[in-house]
Amino acid sequence: MMSLRMLPRVCGCYNNLTKRATAVISSTSFFNETIMGRPSTSFMKEARMMKSSDATTNGSGEDDKSKTSLRVKLENSSCPSAGKPQQTPAGLLFQSDSIKPPSLVDDVIGENELDNLIPKDDDNMTELVTPPESDFFIPQVKLHDGDGMKRKRVLVLCTGGTLTMAPDPEKGGSLSPVQGALTEFMKKSMLELQNEKMPDVVVHEYTPLLDSSDMGPPDWSLLAKDIKANYLYFDGFVVLMGTDTMAYTATALSFMLENLGKPVIFTGSQIPLAEPHTDARQNLIMALIFAARDAPISEVTIFFHDKLIRGCRSTKVNTGELHAFDSPNLLPLATTGISIKENEHLILPPARGVLRVHTRMDTRLLTIRLVPGFDDKILRHLIRAGAESGTLRALVLQLYGTGNAPSVKEEFIECLKEATELGILVVAATQCHIGSVMMGHYATGRALERAGVVSSNDMTLEATACKISYLMGRGDLSRDEIADLMTVSMRGEVTHTDALPPPPFSSAYQRGRLKGKYFY
Repeated sequence: MMSLRMLPRVCGCYNNLTKRATAVISSTSFFNETIMGRPSTSFMKEARMMKSSDATTNGSGEDDKSKTSLRVKLENSSCPSAGKPQQTPAGLLFQSDSIKPPSLVDDVIGENELDNLIPKDDDNMTELVTPPESDFFIPQVKLHDGDGMKRKRVLVLCTGGTLTMAPDPEKGGSLSPVQGALTEFMKKSMLELQNEKMPDVVVHEYTPLLDSSDMGPPDWSLLAKDIKANYLYFDGFVVLMGTDTMAYTATALSFMLENLGKPVIFTGSQIPLAEPHTDARQNLIMALIFAARDAPISEVTIFFHDKLIRGCRSTKVNTGELHAFDSPNLLPLATTGISIKENEHLILPPARGVLRVHTRMDTRLLTIRLVPGFDDKILRHLIRAGAESGTLRALVLQLYGTGNAPSVKEEFIECLKEATELGILVVAATQCHIGSVMMGHYATGRALERAGVVSSNDMTLEATACKISYLMGRGDLSRDEIADLMTVSMRGEVTHTDALPPPPFSSAYQRGRLKGKYFY
């Protein structure tokens, strides 16, 4: 039985454990606010509770040593914008808070000083990116005040495209981008943004606005860096651009943004914003809604017309209708109508780490679409010249059907074998819109497999090219390692080999073995 003498000691140990547990909870909330970018009200509540306990203790006349103190050292969390003049981007719909250098918080914390407990930046997560071709501003404000009543915040990055175009009399009436047209339209004409269910929107228009056919890896890198720099300050991101290379850009950013925990949604329009029957309004509104949902789809996606599709599964299929994009080998992640219907089993699981941005893309690759009767000598010259000069590291061949090529042309097979021996990665893709490459099903595919050709399974051409560029740009993978990763799903871009549909004339056992299987 416990004696009365031991009771004060036990109570003292309990008080110490309680203080330690409070400190651990505070550290967890601090981690959520700082590292994960998730708004947490527990940190603020604990600070107020500890402050009230301090006041109660002092009022009771106990020793100052027993007073619970809260000290948060923020010297290592430097604020990059402190003391620097801040610029205002186009269409800024809110004012940024004044930023003070982080300092040591005293034991006695005032109500107005509680905001200083939340760091404005973290060196391990974000960086101040100010590209020379852009005067982009990073808003140094908290994502949420912790009261749960604030709107979500979405950053809109506009690069140009049909959405921003209007007839230019100086160019004979042809369509050309109009700087500032999107910002003016959203301020004056989009009354939907005043609805309390819509998020707060910040619009940034790049200068100059570009046609999507002029965009490439440097522009993809700029978008990825700007998303990274603003990652902790917004709930979601919407990228507006032209439709011609939107699938390539969305696919590239899918690989560039590793461990993405927030939605990045691409959209645009087939009809310019200046036209009365434009589809830009609906696409933009739905993109903003998907970017600010309480249960967001934290992937790089494309919303167009009425479908939300995975970016690395998308391709442009129509130039004359509003259904411009499709996901050939994967159902849409969500469709819109009277309500939003999600295919929840297709959505990727949440990220398990902090955001990492890869901006280096190695574009030393060539894509060739085979046609009957092609000359093998041209391909051999390209391979040898590229290998000698070091300008060719990968070759993507769009073959017939399930990955078939003329096996009777022995020179062609020897040419591909020579390419693999020279260290060039040779990847087989299909010319079909729907379906997959099955290297070992036909004899022609077996010959390519023996020559060292790698299958792309059911990836789109956009996904195949961007994935190769991403893997080669990492710089830490060999050719064989890249070849092994081509059939491995990294961002949901490819169906696992074991989950592909059975080939034609397969047995009932083969069909039954694959029934019900699905991989991301």
